[in-house]
Amino acid sequence: MINKQFAAKALHYIELFGIITTLALLPIDRFPYLHTVPLRLGLVSLVCLIIATCFRLYQLYKARDLKLKKLLLVAAVLTLPFIAYGLSVTYAIDSKQALSATYLFGLGITRAFAFCVLLSTNVQLRRISEKTIYIVTAVVVAFGLFQFFFDVFGAHTIITDLKSCCTSNSTYVFPRVHSTALEPLYFDHYLMIPIWLLTFRFLRNKKSRSDKRLIVLFVATTTLFILTVARSATIGLIFASTIFIIALWKTEGFKRFLVYASKLWGAAILLTILFVGVSGIAANFIDKTAQYAPRGLGSISLFGSHAIDFDDGSSKTRYELWPKAIGYFKEEPLTGVGADNSRIRLNREEYNKGVETKKLQPFNNDAIGYIVEFGLLGISLILPLLILLVYVVRHNFKQKLAHWATPFVFVLIGMAVQSNFFHSVLLTRTWFVIGMLLFIYVSPETDSSKITRVKKI
Repeated sequence: MINKQFAAKALHYIELFGIITTLALLPIDRFPYLHTVPLRLGLVSLVCLIIATCFRLYQLYKARDLKLKKLLLVAAVLTLPFIAYGLSVTYAIDSKQALSATYLFGLGITRAFAFCVLLSTNVQLRRISEKTIYIVTAVVVAFGLFQFFFDVFGAHTIITDLKSCCTSNSTYVFPRVHSTALEPLYFDHYLMIPIWLLTFRFLRNKKSRSDKRLIVLFVATTTLFILTVARSATIGLIFASTIFIIALWKTEGFKRFLVYASKLWGAAILLTILFVGVSGIAANFIDKTAQYAPRGLGSISLFGSHAIDFDDGSSKTRYELWPKAIGYFKEEPLTGVGADNSRIRLNREEYNKGVETKKLQPFNNDAIGYIVEFGLLGISLILPLLILLVYVVRHNFKQKLAHWATPFVFVLIGMAVQSNFFHSVLLTRTWFVIGMLLFIYVSPETDSSKITRVKKI
């Protein structure tokens, strides 16, 4: 009996460590020591997820729970695109690059399946996951605000940890903060998760609308989201928000909620204007070497014009590259050029001269990159997953967005739009969100009290 109690406690802590650590690492694209030697937190947390997942599956098998069949289907549709990755290693232009991408993709789908299993069998983990995301967001947002103000007032990048391309001494007089993420658009890619979680928290629980901690977190998060000036993420958020409003427009009390939400977003916009104005005023006293460095309140006008400029150099690069994908697809229509090899094919001459793959210009489009890399084979193998995700979203809308994990529907919509402007298919948070949608398929119940809990040992 003691052994069983000990095993149950051990499993509980293993499960918690795996979930919490994975969520804590979601917004961290840099600081590799957290993922690798000496800490290897990413690997340790993954092992914990796998152990807990295997045990939960065993419990479902013993209980002859019908949920197990759904989970096996989920495992199958996640494995199919992984097969496309694995096969591509044999014919890719650069097999090592393809192997590395296959490894990362495998880590992503494993985490997606683990979250799907664990949260569908343990109601408490849902609350813990949500709280963990709020805490992690508070930390990375606070760091992002630290970056902004310390950079504005002349702190060195050693202190702010901002990339040189994103400081107020680079292109614009205001910094484009990215906190712990690789770049601003990567940071916004993560911020869509807490933004939608908080949005639905306010929508479903009126008491939350007076919770000062949640209000401050939401306003600070949305302010930083705007300050990054990541236009692809902004388009994704606007698109998802439009669907959100249309879907719930006739719902009782929704218009009152919109008024409340508008006030929060209004506060974020006002704070953004204030912060950008401060950056322009600071430029009067601190010499800025930015390419565009208007003094005073001229920084606000610059910020606004950049936010709606879809014809600048960065945007044009994407528009010019995308049509080239058609030719590359025609070259290898069946198998493609191999996992994560699209940038190599795009820049074949530079690659042959020895330029590092990570320094080559990518397509900055997940869909185009996938088609070029895997061809018709890859499309056929990922199609079942896409069909299942569409089914889940459709089912969720039929349920009037009542499921606990509904926020992730809108996160994925926003991410899907943003994925047309950069590469996110190998990011852990992409697969975490997909795992949450597949969780809706496995546990479609909207009332958590009706969800069967898996018994302890």
